[in-house]
Amino acid sequence: MKKSNIIISDITCMKEKYCIAGFDTYENRMKRLMIDGCYWDKDQIPKNYCQIIVENEPYEEPRDYPHRTEDVNINYNSINVIRNFEPGKELADCLKDSVSKDVQSIFKHRVKENSYVLQNTKCPSLGAIVISAHDIHFFTEDGKLRVSITDFSKQKYDMKVSCKYLRDIFERNKDVDILNIMVAKSQYAHCRIGLARKFLIQENHCYLMLNGLFLY
Repeated sequence: MKKSNIIISDITCMKEKYCIAGFDTYENRMKRLMIDGCYWDKDQIPKNYCQIIVENEPYEEPRDYPHRTEDVNINYNSINVIRNFEPGKELADCLKDSVSKDVQSIFKHRVKENSYVLQNTKCPSLGAIVISAHDIHFFTEDGKLRVSITDFSKQKYDMKVSCKYLRDIFERNKDVDILNIMVAKSQYAHCRIGLARKFLIQENHCYLMLNGLFLY
């Protein structure tokens, strides 16, 4: 059975499930790890960012693009954790080969209105950029955690925060200032950025979201 060496980089909250993705050091690309074609339950998700060896399984009914680009099926019971990480510089350094120049470069210049990619666009749905920490700011909108990011090309993006690690910090007391203080104490921000599934049946938009943040 083919195996992958994955550095888990994106641990994100869905409605009732969790999406787990990472960088495959064998194939030098991002992969979204599916279990029998589905997302992960809460009791299955890693407690920490980590590096794993895992067996691949066939994916019988892959989804539409752009998510199809990274979707793979794994044998959950085969996971072997070989290294754990804190969400900081060491992890960011290990993920440097997954970094793009700017947000448009991640998604092959298919981002529209600095907000979304159209469903069925054949492009990546996961990636990362590194920016100055002062170019990121958290805020709330209707009680939901969001973030403003200005990338290397001086383009500004406002997006939902899907990262479980950041959401957990925010949910403890609903205080966005805690996150902005963390940012203010840092020099650089490694931002994991992905695309959500289309939100409504009648809508064809896969919106940008912040899947992870490693400050240093």
